[in-house]
Amino acid sequence: MYAIDIMRKLDLSDSIGTLIALAAKSQERLAEIEMKKQLGLTPAQWKVILVLNIVDGPTQKEIAEKINVDGSTLVPVIDKMVKNGLVKRMADSEDRRNNRIFLTKKAESTVDSIIVIILQVRKMIYRGISESDIRITRTVLKSLIANSDSVINEIRSASGKGVS
Repeated sequence: MYAIDIMRKLDLSDSIGTLIALAAKSQERLAEIEMKKQLGLTPAQWKVILVLNIVDGPTQKEIAEKINVDGSTLVPVIDKMVKNGLVKRMADSEDRRNNRIFLTKKAESTVDSIIVIILQVRKMIYRGISESDIRITRTVLKSLIANSDSVINEIRSASGKGVS
């Protein structure tokens, strides 16, 4: 009963995890608005372009994993991008069932603009926050990630099998 009472009194609005998630979502929404307004790109499109700028010729499945979407969700996005001349599909030379996705020259020309918008968004959301506070925030967030990953690895090791 005690645990239930504590849970009912837990204020998630001041939770670090909740605040991190809300801050990330807010930043992502602002980036999405700016990408649409300035470049006419949907969230999935500009994220695909950034992935393809870093990784040459991934499969649709690999792209989906990198931008955290379901593979089936990505299919119509890639279809539209092919139609608009932003990417091209090429059959995988080792496995003809898979397609590899590549940027076209048209999409390559948007990469710098996407990066500029991301930097503009950061500048907007960091307004009024000191460089020192930003550095401290990065350090704390990296520590939270490392601690969480460490505990996950301990649990996996102790159980002798992977935790999904």
